[in-house]
Amino acid sequence: MTKLWPTYAEALQAPTLDEAIKLSDNGQKIIDAASEEIGSYEDLVESTRAYEDLSVSDFLDRALKALSISHPNLSLLDLAEVGAAEASSITDVPTDGGHGAQFLALNAAASVHLDANRFNSLLRETAQFCLNSPRLEKVAAERRALDGLAESARLLWESLTSFEAILLRENDEQALMRRTIKFYGEIYEDVAGPLFAWYNLLAGIKNQPYEKLIQADAAALARNLVHNSQTSSFLEDVGANLRNAAQHGNSFFLDGQRVTFNLRSYQEELTYAEVLDQFFSLLESTSAMSWSLSNSLTQAGFPLPTKEADAAYMNLSPFRLAVLWLRDRGTNVLDACETSESWSFTIDGDRNEVLELALTFMKTAPEALSEVTVRTLTLEAPLKIPFSAYGQFLTVRDDSVPSATVLAMLELWNACTMDGKPLLSTSDLKFATAVVGMFVLLKRDNSLIPHLRRTLELASSAGQPEVIDVIKQVYSQIRIPEEAKTRRLATKLNAWREESAAPTMPQSGAVTVYR
Repeated sequence: MTKLWPTYAEALQAPTLDEAIKLSDNGQKIIDAASEEIGSYEDLVESTRAYEDLSVSDFLDRALKALSISHPNLSLLDLAEVGAAEASSITDVPTDGGHGAQFLALNAAASVHLDANRFNSLLRETAQFCLNSPRLEKVAAERRALDGLAESARLLWESLTSFEAILLRENDEQALMRRTIKFYGEIYEDVAGPLFAWYNLLAGIKNQPYEKLIQADAAALARNLVHNSQTSSFLEDVGANLRNAAQHGNSFFLDGQRVTFNLRSYQEELTYAEVLDQFFSLLESTSAMSWSLSNSLTQAGFPLPTKEADAAYMNLSPFRLAVLWLRDRGTNVLDACETSESWSFTIDGDRNEVLELALTFMKTAPEALSEVTVRTLTLEAPLKIPFSAYGQFLTVRDDSVPSATVLAMLELWNACTMDGKPLLSTSDLKFATAVVGMFVLLKRDNSLIPHLRRTLELASSAGQPEVIDVIKQVYSQIRIPEEAKTRRLATKLNAWREESAAPTMPQSGAVTVYR
């Protein structure tokens, strides 16, 4: 906006009409650009308000709402892709989709509440430092190194949950300032401490094992980073004074808008604003350092582990993510139920996608899960599919031998049931017999005889005497071929192939996949 007024002043003083019009046009372009920038900032503010709307208790719900405001009309996958591209453009390092979405949320909050320029600068410096550190993989392989970072994420969630509960109930400024200082201490020890240890090791400042180094004083680790040329810009200061005040009783008192600190090693009087500035400075540093380290570890093949109990506590369980994915793709989820052994979804959608959804969920579900059911508003009995049979089908599906794929389909159909009865039909068996029998009979491909034998076993189990008889005729002509009989048998097999439809994936309005 500072460019606008001089431009119009020049227009008013321009010696010719053409020059005045050009200068006026420049002024309008600046206005348009400023309007666009203001609009973008308003979107950021609105997005951040959604993120901070504590009436919505779930953190993930707030984050997704915020991202839908700052980046409208984008799916979760689109958000991840856009975020990864934006993060990579700032940091100049590869970024995966998960860290891309996380970057968008962090960047929105930084643009409104933090020093956005410092945050982006920190992000670039720390991202390149971590990715280029020759010690990254060595530290990642150390005992407790990855687990320690993962646990710090859980502790951050606990601290945020407690702090937000206070913000919801507390209106007194002094009480909120006290809690903010206490919150600073928790973040410093539980979240920043493990990060400081990691960065000490990555910079080569310390060489002892992570498991031992994490026991060191967090302030000493921070001091090492501040005094090292590789990492000195990552922290504005050691930050120990506020941390110490948070951990000691009667170490500070409040009067008006000022906080007086009275520790043996630290005495100072600060305004509320100065305290908050230190608090936000720590958040800027830890957010950038944490994102960069986690992204670099993922790029190096060391994604942070998440225990199922921690994921459940943070409401980031696989089941929750499955529901989010369904809704994100536009599926109307009427009901979703989770037990220790099963997932169940009722959707208002196309019955032709039910099987695909059930199989997709079972592939990504925890190993302890016994079954996944997806159904539309239907009264039909569910199609039941053993997941092991489907897995076996997948291993053969892309086989270059067509008969192997057909047989794999028969095996799957024989394992699938509806109302307790196998799906395998007479038509399926005739088609398989025709395909395999023709190759064996006319091309003398004896490698397919095991396929023919298995088809015979399935026909016997299903009680299909006509199919059994034809397969036995094929065996007979292999042993003692007679031209006329072979010709008649080939004609019959060809007729079966034309009359019978090839087995296809079944569609049902209700599907249960079980282990």
